[in-house]
Amino acid sequence: MSELAITQRAPTSARERLRRAEALRRHRTEERARKSGSGGELAYLSAQLRLAARLGARLTETNDIHEMAQLLVQELHETFAFYLAAIQRLDDDGVLRLVAGSGALAEVMEEFLLLEQSVNDGVNGRVARAGTSALVSDTREDRDYIARDRDTDPRSELSVPILVDGAVWGVLNIEAPEPDAFADTDVVLVEAIAASLGSSVHRASLVADLERTFTTTLTALMSTVEAKDGYTATHEQDVAELAASVALRLGLARSHARDVRYAALLHDVGKVAIPQEILTKPSSLTEEEWITMRSHAAIGGELVGRIEAFAHLAAAVRASHERWDGGGYPDGLVGEQIPLAARIISACDTYQAIVTDRPYRRAQPRTEAVAELRRVSGAQLDEQVVEALIQELAVS
Repeated sequence: MSELAITQRAPTSARERLRRAEALRRHRTEERARKSGSGGELAYLSAQLRLAARLGARLTETNDIHEMAQLLVQELHETFAFYLAAIQRLDDDGVLRLVAGSGALAEVMEEFLLLEQSVNDGVNGRVARAGTSALVSDTREDRDYIARDRDTDPRSELSVPILVDGAVWGVLNIEAPEPDAFADTDVVLVEAIAASLGSSVHRASLVADLERTFTTTLTALMSTVEAKDGYTATHEQDVAELAASVALRLGLARSHARDVRYAALLHDVGKVAIPQEILTKPSSLTEEEWITMRSHAAIGGELVGRIEAFAHLAAAVRASHERWDGGGYPDGLVGEQIPLAARIISACDTYQAIVTDRPYRRAQPRTEAVAELRRVSGAQLDEQVVEALIQELAVS
């Protein structure tokens, strides 16, 4: 949009100018078809209502603010073929920064888009300062409008504030190439969409705060284990990061991948109850010592289950040392009886144990670790999880 456009032209080839002209022509044709199509105002209002409902539902599917913004502008453009739909975030330094944009102007003039704009400038700056919407019927008559190029500047603009917890977080802006393009119904639609985005951003911020508290608690909990066995605490971090990536590769939702990460961080927490001389013994354990060592899985599951915030992770923690063929502990679970999170943790734990120095063995190279994963796949480990792990290792 011209609000986000640099004021000078960049040199372009004749072919590029033709491509841009064709894109603008195509957009204007789509706009005319939208306004004169069958159904008229009723069809347009129905499309607005469907879009608002669809966006409200889809915004709840992610806690990533950039994903939310990109989803919103794409939906707006694809539904109504706006010249431009864009979202700017207002930062603490008083600068509006472009988060996402979609539409003919973004596609055609993307090298002109200004990524930063002072809150003191333009229509969007006015909206951000006042916290109220602005419907500009003709940009050439608006005192705050930042003109760029008479031939390609939009003539209509609708900007609405995005409020998060009562404060202006940013601006949602749509534009059209002809004057008087937007009506009061458009204002209602865009304000409703901005309100949905504001609520989703607020929710994402609260989730982020909760996760930071959660992680701090986890760190404090694992520090108790680290005091007894420094290897375990460091090892858990590596296993957790890898496990979360494998979970995503297997198609799990980000929220589920996050739970896999937390369970991986906690999967050896039961070692707090194991004598230090067993944890750090440089030679092989006796059968009696192995019995004691293996008890940590059940102890860990019980400990985690007692903490309300972590209770949903208890089953994965308890089962993280089970084997696909039923030869693991503490319950001898077989195949898909083992929670998927535990199967992921087990595979990543096996890999990290091979490539890390242990009291009784030096670290092995990645190639040998991968060969060992393939060897035990289908017996100790879930084949599907092993394949996803190997794919992840290939790109990391």
